[in-house]
Amino acid sequence: MRPIVYEIRRTLTSKFVIIMIIAIVGLSSLLAYEAGSTYSPSPVSSAPQLTTGYYMSGSSVVMVGYAHDAYGNPVSGIKVSYDYNGTTYNSTSASNGFANYTIPAGNVSSGTVHVSYTYTTLRKSIEVHSTPVSFSSSPGSSGLYVTAGIVNPSNSTMFGLELFYVGTNGTASPSLDVYVYNYSLPVSDISTNYSYKHSFSGFTVLNIFPTVTGANRTDFYKVEVTNSSGYTMYPPHSSQSPPFALTDYTPMTQSTLQSLVYAGTSEILGFLIPILAVFAAYLTYGKDRTNGVLESVLKRPVTRGGLITSRFLSNSVSIVVAVGLSMIFSDLIIHHYFGMYLSTTFSLYFVWTYVVEGISFLALVYMFSHIAKSQGAVLGAAIALFVVLDLFWSIIPIAILAALKISTSSTAYVSASVGFDYASPAGYSTLVQTMFTGKFGIISSSTIDPSAFGITAPFLIVAGILWMAVPFAIGYYLAKNRD
Repeated sequence: MRPIVYEIRRTLTSKFVIIMIIAIVGLSSLLAYEAGSTYSPSPVSSAPQLTTGYYMSGSSVVMVGYAHDAYGNPVSGIKVSYDYNGTTYNSTSASNGFANYTIPAGNVSSGTVHVSYTYTTLRKSIEVHSTPVSFSSSPGSSGLYVTAGIVNPSNSTMFGLELFYVGTNGTASPSLDVYVYNYSLPVSDISTNYSYKHSFSGFTVLNIFPTVTGANRTDFYKVEVTNSSGYTMYPPHSSQSPPFALTDYTPMTQSTLQSLVYAGTSEILGFLIPILAVFAAYLTYGKDRTNGVLESVLKRPVTRGGLITSRFLSNSVSIVVAVGLSMIFSDLIIHHYFGMYLSTTFSLYFVWTYVVEGISFLALVYMFSHIAKSQGAVLGAAIALFVVLDLFWSIIPIAILAALKISTSSTAYVSASVGFDYASPAGYSTLVQTMFTGKFGIISSSTIDPSAFGITAPFLIVAGILWMAVPFAIGYYLAKNRD
């Protein structure tokens, strides 16, 4: 069996490499699944909302407030204030979400109550300022309110409607027919040209989620509600139903897909691939070189140059396998959720990026294996390389530039940061990401022209080759001429 084939099989069947490949592929696939299953162009708000109505009861007006989350579910503990004629009346939402209060109105037949509410998030109290609610003894109740934008609990990219009904003396709704029709299409008769119709009765709060076909997901809709006599309950005759969307669908783009990959899969690869490289190099070469095992191997018909080359290539194969499988599985998962594959150009650059990063760390450990004199020194050098050039590399440049008092918004800061990224294999992925997105910085808040700062495909390819080749060439030279 040829030495290179033996070394590749030996490396790929070692327990450490198998465990690391499984971990890398599994975690990157899990992050791709998380990105695909939870992606929404419009993140769901965590702030509670309040829907308010009223009904007259003798000489009093009963304010009916319903606190709910973005999904329409009731929220308890919301403090609601009803201000009327200079007096504030306070209530707190119960487990069913209602925060009602009976306000003495005297003999007036109409008036206005200003409603505000307060909730707590992360131990901070937030007040939502007042909204006026006008009441009148005729008709004596607020009737039907319809609110669009309630998020579907089973699919956060789909929206629905909240129907809120307060009848005379606080009664629930009569039988109502709800029509939802496509505002983007001409409608001559709502009773026959509708997208959704359903009859409901006996509710105070009701959430509905009309079905939207894929072809109409970018359209806008309107709603009309009639009672059993055909009388229009909503919208009021003095106004029109505002158009609303039933999805937050936006066409998926390669740029968005790439951002999802950078936010998830790239993070885990940037951490685990160097670990695989550093410790695979130590376990299969550095350790053997310092404890004398290589000397026994060299008694066979193999040269020092052939030995270091075959083991280096076998370790490189394990890195290519780990990165390649991660890319394949992530791309399949992304296609499952979005119906699109990542572009071939991006996929090749992505694989190249982390192959470069992994093989660069591999080459550095091989080089230090011929500089350090003991097994402990090689292991210490390998760990130091990982800690300094990978684990803390995103922090070190920031600390140095801050100490030099270079403004983060200056051209000098960007240039220096790019230089630091070129100075470490861990910075290579940042450079490639900047080339694709035009975004710079840990939180990608600054837009730059990558080519103006030396971030171009030719430069990156040359830098990647140098990072892989130079340390290995030094190690190869030392293996043949010094040991």
